Amino acid sequence: MRLRRLSAALLAVATAGGLAAAVPSAASAARLTAEPPGTTPDQPIRITLITGDRVTVSGRGIAFEHGPGRAGVRTLSYTADGHQYVIPTDALPLIRQKRLDQRFFDVTTLRGFGYTGDADLPLLVSYPKTGKGKGPSSVRAAAGATTRLGRDLPGVGMQSMRTPATGRSTLWTALTTGPATARTLRPGIDRIYLDGKLKLSDDISASQIGAPTAWQQGLDGTGVTVAVLDSGIDATHPDFAGKIVASQNFTTEPSTDDLYGHGTHVASIIAGSGAESGGKYKGVAPGAKLAIGKVCEAAGFCDESAVLAGMQWAAQTAPVVNMSLGGYDAPDMDPTEQAVEDLTAEYGTLFVIAAGNRGGPGRGTIDSPASAPSALAVGSVDYADRLYYSSAKGPNQGDGAIKPDITAPGVNITAARAANGHIGDPAPAGYANMTGTSMATPHVAAAAAIITELHPRWTPQQRKTLLMGAADPIAGTDVFGQGAGRLNVARAIGQNVSVDEGSVTFGEQQWPHDDDVPVTKTLTYRNAGSQPVSLTLSVEGDTGTFSTATNSLTVPAGGTATTAVTADTSGAGTDGFKSARIVASTADGVRVETPVVIDRHEQEFTVKLRHLGRDGQPNLNYWTGFVPLSGQGTGAEAYWGLEEESVQLPKGTYGVYSLIYGANDTTMLVQPSVVVGADTTMTLDARAGRPVTITPPRPDARQAGLKATAYWTVGAYMIADSVTPGDIYTAQIGPKTTSDGFIGSINSVFARGDNGDFRDSSYTYDTIYSRKGSFFTGFDKRITTSELGKVNARYAAGPAGTVGVQSNWPVLDGNYLATVPVPVTLPSNRTEYFNSQERFSWQSDLDVQTQTDDPDSFPETLTHSSGPTRQYTPGAVNQQDWNTAVYAPSVASEVYDDPPVVRKDNEISASIPLFSDGAGNPGQTLTLDGARVALYSGDTLVGEAASDHGTFKVPAARAGYRLQMSARRSAPFRLSTSVSGEWTFASSDGDAGLPLSTVRFSPRLDAGNNAPAGPFAIPATVERSPGSDAAANRRLTADFSTDDGKTWRPATVTGSGDQRTVKATNPASGFVSLRVTATDAAGNTAAVTVIRAYGIR
Repeated sequence: MRLRRLSAALLAVATAGGLAAAVPSAASAARLTAEPPGTTPDQPIRITLITGDRVTVSGRGIAFEHGPGRAGVRTLSYTADGHQYVIPTDALPLIRQKRLDQRFFDVTTLRGFGYTGDADLPLLVSYPKTGKGKGPSSVRAAAGATTRLGRDLPGVGMQSMRTPATGRSTLWTALTTGPATARTLRPGIDRIYLDGKLKLSDDISASQIGAPTAWQQGLDGTGVTVAVLDSGIDATHPDFAGKIVASQNFTTEPSTDDLYGHGTHVASIIAGSGAESGGKYKGVAPGAKLAIGKVCEAAGFCDESAVLAGMQWAAQTAPVVNMSLGGYDAPDMDPTEQAVEDLTAEYGTLFVIAAGNRGGPGRGTIDSPASAPSALAVGSVDYADRLYYSSAKGPNQGDGAIKPDITAPGVNITAARAANGHIGDPAPAGYANMTGTSMATPHVAAAAAIITELHPRWTPQQRKTLLMGAADPIAGTDVFGQGAGRLNVARAIGQNVSVDEGSVTFGEQQWPHDDDVPVTKTLTYRNAGSQPVSLTLSVEGDTGTFSTATNSLTVPAGGTATTAVTADTSGAGTDGFKSARIVASTADGVRVETPVVIDRHEQEFTVKLRHLGRDGQPNLNYWTGFVPLSGQGTGAEAYWGLEEESVQLPKGTYGVYSLIYGANDTTMLVQPSVVVGADTTMTLDARAGRPVTITPPRPDARQAGLKATAYWTVGAYMIADSVTPGDIYTAQIGPKTTSDGFIGSINSVFARGDNGDFRDSSYTYDTIYSRKGSFFTGFDKRITTSELGKVNARYAAGPAGTVGVQSNWPVLDGNYLATVPVPVTLPSNRTEYFNSQERFSWQSDLDVQTQTDDPDSFPETLTHSSGPTRQYTPGAVNQQDWNTAVYAPSVASEVYDDPPVVRKDNEISASIPLFSDGAGNPGQTLTLDGARVALYSGDTLVGEAASDHGTFKVPAARAGYRLQMSARRSAPFRLSTSVSGEWTFASSDGDAGLPLSTVRFSPRLDAGNNAPAGPFAIPATVERSPGSDAAANRRLTADFSTDDGKTWRPATVTGSGDQRTVKATNPASGFVSLRVTATDAAGNTAAVTVIRAYGIR
């Protein structure tokens, strides 16, 4: 069995028995790549899975909480290809059956789509289209009262629905049935997909593709309608007068008006009249009509259910459909790919689809649904026929087919600008410049309209292959970058000969190759003319692999002729993909080219895997992986639940891990390094595992969490974790080899836990023990107080009815490993103990959450704070305060990867934590009433956003800037209800950290963050942004207010330099507000205002 490949960049696996696993978070999204909207990079995000379980994602990693009624279900966490997954083990059987979309558990994708917090989770549930149980009735019955039904999509046999965050565990039970180890879907339900989001793939180059030649012959798309599925259209633009014959809105926005700007631009490239420009920027098929299907919203994202509904409508409306959108493709057929195939076959529609913009140096980046076999997938070239760097490249996932099919101009394309859109670079009035395969695709769709005008009865395949066969190959670019080549409309309309297959994939030939059997396929040439055509056949490219049966061929008028093409990989040579072009040509300029490819597979070895449980019997509940260590870049994973499963691996060195799940235990087996150089069998026997037991110093302590981690320095992790003592077993398997690039660790958390959730514990123990080069075969450790550092932690009160949740993250070489969050009462004092290990440090976070007694709901996180990264010396005593007022902006923390305000090239990014506490822990409020960030150059507004973070484009030359940030919050917050700051500084291209300062107030307050009435001294420390060249503080002035900022009184400021004292007079009751301005020796200023900085007791 061949398994899917894994990237070696990062891999993690985890199981959980309760409050659970956390692994380092990833940076990219799945079907699309998107920065999560409305969040700063390290802000924790809550995601409720389809099972009802909840995952919390932050800049540190991931934490897991069971949903209602799901205590005891373990989880599997891992990271592959930059996507982080958290999968409850009762979902594994359905994923193995390919009946449950794995994206439901891809937290990177869910976060990128915005399916977080209280947002609904949209589903596409497929049902049988024929036979017993056909139709959506079973799906609708399972939806229940809290799930809202959406569109029925009978053309693809799917029902869309949306489920709120609460009640998802009930929906999971309604859709699925059976025990956790053999879960299946209920009758009448075929598969469950995530209703994800696709992404719009962001003088028209008509002459570059030969369109004027078609116009001269009277071919401009007249009589043909092209459907555009996109972000809508600006129907008021003069270039579309009389062009739009049909329109339909499939989004939640009120009309088909284009609020993004993408759809207008695309439609203009196809059929715009150019009226606004006197004809200069007219489309490739200016005679064609347009059918506008709005499937994407103002942010440029497109719900898959909207896209599917639009595809059904478009296929019945137009013979050509343009889709300049797409998302991440997986090996299996997804709903949009299947829709392309079904609708093409049913309606004879040609879908022209953008290949995507995830190109770069790699391969296999084609987006879905361009990856569908029937789609005409389009890549992008520039004005000089050079492949655009970001244009996606093949081969296709799964079948290795040639994609893209064709390329077209897509760089700096000028076309109509939407009046209400917001994307596009400057161009003449009424127009915009844009770049991407989105712009290349409408060139091809317009060409398809011209071909449809010329051959109105041709099938989609005939129109597709005519365009492909007539394309111009791009020198120096392989078939997986360009497909057939760059679009040539003039040649396509000027020759009558076409080929029935636009490209041919010969599949794989497995190693060794000395016994490879040649593979032969047939090419059929078709002559639409009235005279026979004699073709000369030749092979361009790898002539050692590919050959034709004949050197010439005559195609009769109105008929067909065939030739055999053979791929022979049995000779000597390098392994890998072999490609060529079969060229059929005539002396008078007819030229039909067909790209061909075969995979001469590299040498691989079969590793057979058998998994045995702790009872010695075959165990089908496992997850096993191979981490590539010798640079070949691919590994494999096995999780299909077979008594014997095989993986194919190239020769090389690998790390091996395996998690074997028993009824009440998990065994983690690790081989840090093994060389694969021959076929072999591995028996992974859980009986080799020995128990992991850690005993805390105090007999009343209870285990809050226990984790074992295998870490390879190539960036791969595996984690086994538990909240129940004695149910983790570990072992190093195979020869007792060591690996310098491997570390094994075991970390634990203990607290008192009288009330069952540890919040009233007066102490915690966090320990980590590591081993370099080898893994643990069991572990038995009795912790002594003498080996621990001590922290006297003080937690100030939060809003009424809240509790703190602290996470202490072990940090290995900058990578955050697993942790277990532990509740803490607010306010309270707690003694916290940490041990020290080489290469490890600790970093702590505090979340303030609401408390809830509703078993169907999760608490809401109100604030998030991050403490410093520390190593603790045995016997040393440290002080750490949390949640103490004044909550105000901080630019001094080094917790984050970048300074809070940073310049990179010609962009200034601001993400200042506006609610950092008085101890200096940078803090964020997750439930703001409103926020604003704005950047000025002098009095000119550079840009602004209704957010607590933003990025602004600025010129390279040195200039003065003024940054403003503000945020408001209300009940249950009683302090820092309004915080604002203004910073002035100068910057030019090349600056990194900017010269920003701020003032931290740290008054002595009681546990409720209140001060006594009367004169009051407030320590104020001027702090600078890390890596900046902020000068020494020269001047500091301050004011205070006792009426929430309506009136202000000057405060006395004493001290010098960075250490000052602000003296205010507190009233008898109420609150005190503060404002301060600091000026450094270079003239940079920082002004901060905090309304209700502290209370009066």
